[in-house]
Amino acid sequence: MNKRLLSLIVLTLMTIVSTFAQDRTVSGVVTEGGEPLPGVTVLLKGTTKGTITDLDGKYQITIGDDATLVFSFVGYTTQQITVGQRSTLDIALEQDSEQLEEVTVMGYAKKDMASNTPEIENVTDIVTPNVANSLQGKAAGVNINASSGQPGAKANIVIRGVGSVNASSDPLYVIDGVIQTSSDIIEANQQGKRDPLANINPEDIQDIKILKDAAATALYGARAANGVILVTTKGGQAGKTQITFSTKQGVSSLYEGNSKKMNADQFVSARSQALAFQNGTTPESELGNVAGVQMVDGVPVYTNTNWVDHAYRQGSTSSYEVSMKGGDEKTRFLVSGGYFNQEGILVGSDFTRYSTRFNVDHKFNDRLDVQFIGNASYIDQLDASDGNLFSSPLLGEYMNIPTVNPYNEDGTPKSILANNPVAANFVHDVNLNSRRTKSTTGQLIGKLNYRMTDWLTFRQTNAVNVEDVKFGNYNSALSYDGRSSSGSKSNSWAVSTTLTNTSIFSFDKTFNGVHNVSAIGGFEYQSNKVTGINAYGQGMPELLHNLDNAANPVSMGGYETEYRFMSFIGQASYNYDGKYYATASYRRDGSSKFARDNRWGNFYSASASWYISREDFLSGNETVTDAKIRSSYGVTGNAEIDNFEARGLYAYSSYNNASAAYFTQLSNPDLTWEKRKKFNIGADVTFLDRFTLNVDYYIENSEDLLLNQQLSGTSGFMSARRNIGAMKNSGWEFQLNTQNLKGEFTWNTNFNISLNKNEITRLDNGQDIQINGQQIAREGSAMRTFFLREWAGADPSSGAPAWYANDGEDHTGKAGYFMRDGRWATTTYGKAERVEMGNPYPKAVGGITNTFAYKGFDFSFFFTYSLGGKIYNSTRRFIDSDAVYPYNMLESAYTADRWQQEGDMADNPRWGVGGGQQHSSRFLEDGSYLALRNITLGYTLPKHIVKKAKLSNVRVYASAQNLWILSDYKGFTPTTVDPTGINFFEYPEGKVFTGGLTVSF
Repeated sequence: MNKRLLSLIVLTLMTIVSTFAQDRTVSGVVTEGGEPLPGVTVLLKGTTKGTITDLDGKYQITIGDDATLVFSFVGYTTQQITVGQRSTLDIALEQDSEQLEEVTVMGYAKKDMASNTPEIENVTDIVTPNVANSLQGKAAGVNINASSGQPGAKANIVIRGVGSVNASSDPLYVIDGVIQTSSDIIEANQQGKRDPLANINPEDIQDIKILKDAAATALYGARAANGVILVTTKGGQAGKTQITFSTKQGVSSLYEGNSKKMNADQFVSARSQALAFQNGTTPESELGNVAGVQMVDGVPVYTNTNWVDHAYRQGSTSSYEVSMKGGDEKTRFLVSGGYFNQEGILVGSDFTRYSTRFNVDHKFNDRLDVQFIGNASYIDQLDASDGNLFSSPLLGEYMNIPTVNPYNEDGTPKSILANNPVAANFVHDVNLNSRRTKSTTGQLIGKLNYRMTDWLTFRQTNAVNVEDVKFGNYNSALSYDGRSSSGSKSNSWAVSTTLTNTSIFSFDKTFNGVHNVSAIGGFEYQSNKVTGINAYGQGMPELLHNLDNAANPVSMGGYETEYRFMSFIGQASYNYDGKYYATASYRRDGSSKFARDNRWGNFYSASASWYISREDFLSGNETVTDAKIRSSYGVTGNAEIDNFEARGLYAYSSYNNASAAYFTQLSNPDLTWEKRKKFNIGADVTFLDRFTLNVDYYIENSEDLLLNQQLSGTSGFMSARRNIGAMKNSGWEFQLNTQNLKGEFTWNTNFNISLNKNEITRLDNGQDIQINGQQIAREGSAMRTFFLREWAGADPSSGAPAWYANDGEDHTGKAGYFMRDGRWATTTYGKAERVEMGNPYPKAVGGITNTFAYKGFDFSFFFTYSLGGKIYNSTRRFIDSDAVYPYNMLESAYTADRWQQEGDMADNPRWGVGGGQQHSSRFLEDGSYLALRNITLGYTLPKHIVKKAKLSNVRVYASAQNLWILSDYKGFTPTTVDPTGINFFEYPEGKVFTGGLTVSF
């Protein structure tokens, strides 16, 4: 499988053919108010190639055809100029105190030149309520996959490997400079957690930056161990007011992959053979004993139901967005509103979002400007039922047998499936029960930017975030899940309020034209409080879903929790003549999550870079046109734990009709942050002004990992959380951007690949940690290493299931043992030793994007891939069960190599023999895949035609997603498997076809 994927990737790269244009030199002078302006950065747009102006404001740069130069300087308006055929280009820059967001492109300070920070601008090519899914495969070092096909489900994002065992591995989200809380405030047992990015309309996003190394993340200190995702929303612009309307309409359908189930003929054949073995009869005599089969005149009669057709449907997507932006030299504004609705491909799932946003900048004078950003969204989400519920379509489509009809003769759904192994009929129940989440989210940000002098600026940011979430789970008395309780209803409600205050002083000054110094210093405070209540009642009258109608109010509860962070921030940067850069940063964080004596932590970084191409010995080099090497080291933290884990806790309960207190958690005054020490070295090289290669090597050591330490039973507790572990991630990242064709017809390619190795380096006294029945944490191995008995197929003498002994002993002459491939195997499950069988983390992940443009047409296609990484397909224990269970099975189980007679060396036991369904490597699969993630074809109408209609821009396009996946995985798709590597009844992603229109006037 891996060889096929590598061959396809190499073939794709080999198709990149370049033509070369004649390079030439352009020079000029940059001035401000008639005076030369030294230190201005001059960049060739779309590359990292550039230079800076000298003491006399002069510059010189080598360019190709169709070049655009970008002139930028702190405190001045950035200008982009198309050079054309000119050899001399003089520019006059103007001061602009409204550059707050451009100056703070990394959140607090300017971009560190030693950092490789991927920036994604096109986040609307993937039609999804969660914009994080649009980032998949677009940035090296970032592994993203959907947690579920449930509309609105949170994407799984891992940056440079999993760095924690018990604390969160999610990145920190920062939207418009404000740190966001990302944990669910209600445990709704949903098909995938909600994402803070799901509250944002993708059309409102300007760009997303991904911070990975210490140089970029250290200023976020205690919460940046897992990387940072910076989201910047769109703002207004000076000029004529522009109104833009866009819409997308699409349909989606199931991508079944290798998960096709047996039809009725196959099921009857397999099940009759299994019964014949179990009863010592013949398959023909057992036909009438197969569930759903009736014998009529000696002939078996049965229906042929494809339950997938009833569990899945053609979904739909519809979105509408309208925005208005404009302004003058003093005030700029943007106002937008959006509506998004997605009907999931699984029945009983959908997502609706209403959103609005405004962004207003006002310049009072040359020194003072303010900005106000506000957004609000309302989400109504119907969650698919989990696969462990009897009425769930996820459970039913896998396990319901094809010989049973879900409908009565009059066409109404049966309430009970009498001959089915699962009596519940989801076709009947799905519209009776509901699991609905309604959330209202609002954020208001106020920013003040005061330029005290030409080199000193004060910036104040205040923000308030409010999230109100309501969850209701109703099971009708008419449904299978609700009949035992005569109907039930549970309600949860919670409100989260977060206040953020950030005060920053920024210093920027150039000395003698070559010494560029910048620094920041400041303070940040954030508090979060969550208040919630929940209640559950039984005996609900049909169609009356309010809890006050419950005949039996079973339980009620409430809670209140909060945390606070206080931080001091500092950074200093220096560069000499645009060639040599050095930066040092420091952040001191205090958090209420930790014990009194361990609330404060220190986080820091140091970085340096060297622009080699700006040295005289590379000046004018026509091959290496731009080159930089960089390195950084720093320490970040992970504070994503429960708010009171350091404290001794007790709770109240009822005892003998009285309130009684009992201890629930031991105190731990030594509990502190998990720390991640990050080292990075990299290079950025551009060849021939066409090919830009970014290479990074990193080592990240996670220390003070929070693990459960075993305790003596006399303590009253089995374990307690302690900082006693360590883990290492190391790897390589490569990103290649090429301009293959330039001119009227353009062709650009982006290729990236990330290679990561995860290893646990220390545990409590070196003891293994059993994570679950299939995985362990062990020193010297990767986190969540699969620890299983190794499947050996069928015993050639009996067809019974077998496992390799792996005990190093000679079993010659012993009953129940046999040799296979030169190794001893046993038919006794308990006599096989468990061994390490790989881990869920891919060896390599990445993506390949090709973009073409000709006149008004644009076309792109985008592949993502993953090599290595294991998936434990626990679902197969039930549907690849050798017909031991009366459930339906995978079609691949019917056609698989299976034992038929004595002497067969088969991979699968005979039909009907038990034991092969126990946990083993039989259900461990290769998670490698190559996926055609997106294809888009668009056309932008010519300006002269658009102007006649009094419009400024019109674009129409069509796109398709998830069209094709190359994978051996015996499920729907490996792209929705949990990062733990264990799959159990997943909700798959679907194929999506979309048409869109954008009109501006």
